[in-house]
Amino acid sequence: MTADALGPVDPDERVEVSVILKPPRPLAELEARLDRPMSREEFAAAYGADPASLAAVATFAHKHRLRVVESSAPRRTVRLAGPAADMSAAFGVNLLRYRAADGNEYRAPDGQVRLPPELEPIVEGVFGLDTRPIATRQ
Repeated sequence: MTADALGPVDPDERVEVSVILKPPRPLAELEARLDRPMSREEFAAAYGADPASLAAVATFAHKHRLRVVESSAPRRTVRLAGPAADMSAAFGVNLLRYRAADGNEYRAPDGQVRLPPELEPIVEGVFGLDTRPIATRQ
């Protein structure tokens, strides 16, 4: 699918992302335990995010003037929000606006997301900078 670049995203546009943290142990271990049900609390304790990892992402967010919208240890997710300019600076990308061949507009970064060294070992992914639709009509 080809798209036309429309230029940079408005620096004041509100952007929200989800930072997904790596599990504290391999999820393959979970498959071995499928014969024994776990409570939500047991699952969160065994496979949820380490509180120190959640705190590290919150510190990163505050340093870059981003707001922590939600932080969930069981889901290993920290949702961050802030202006596009601050989000771009935080993740080392420029956010650009595009128009797809079907006329829909979306936002996408101009390169790979960059994380500070202290977050690299604990972050699995950052989702939401790219708003390109991934599903197509049948």
